[in-house]
Amino acid sequence: MRRVLLTTLLTIIVIYVSGQRFKGGLFAGVNASQVAGDISSGYKKLGITFGATVETPINEKWSLKMELGFSQKGSRENPTDENGNTQMLMRLNYIDLPLLLRYKINRPLTAQIGLGYGYLLYHYVENDYSTTTVAGTPFNTHALNILAGISYSISTRFLIDFRANTSLIPVRPHSSGASRWFNHGQYNDVLSLTLHYSLGKNEE
Repeated sequence: MRRVLLTTLLTIIVIYVSGQRFKGGLFAGVNASQVAGDISSGYKKLGITFGATVETPINEKWSLKMELGFSQKGSRENPTDENGNTQMLMRLNYIDLPLLLRYKINRPLTAQIGLGYGYLLYHYVENDYSTTTVAGTPFNTHALNILAGISYSISTRFLIDFRANTSLIPVRPHSSGASRWFNHGQYNDVLSLTLHYSLGKNEE
C-alpha cells in the first residue's frame, strides 16, 4: 500500500510540473550508509534510492530544488575474526522530502546544501542472525536531516549527483538511555550517488 502511495505521489508531481515553469525530473541510485552510535562503523550497508524532483530558478546562479523519494538506509557488520565474529544488520526504509539550495559553480558543476524531512516506513534489526527488539529504545518515526553535495551535468538531460546526508535527530535513543551534549542516540549517516533525468531542457 505504501509503495502504491509513493508511486501515485511521484506521478502526480511529474504530471503537474510538466506544464508549469518548474522543471521536473526523476532520479535513481545507491546509498552507502552507517548508523553512528551502534556497534558497527563504516559505510557498509548498501541500499537503493529513487524518486522525483522539482526545481525552480531564483536567478542565473541560484535555484531551489525539492525531492520526494524512497531511500534505504541502516548499518551492517559482517562477522570477522577482528570483531569477534559479531554480526549485525539494521534496515531502515524512509520516505525523504529534502529541500535544497543549489549554486551553479560553472557549466557542469553545481553545489547544494539543504534540510530534509524523513518518515520511517520500515525498520528491521538483526544481531547474530536473530531478530531483536531492544526494550525502551523504539525507533523515531520522523527524521530531520542536513544534506550537502555536488552535481555534475553530463548532458542537457542527465546529471550525476553525489551527496552526504546526516540526521540531526536520533534514529533511536541509546539502549542505556545515556545522553551527552549533542549525542542523544543513534544517527543516520548516508552517502548517495544518483543519476538524475530532467523532464525539461536545461537552460545552461
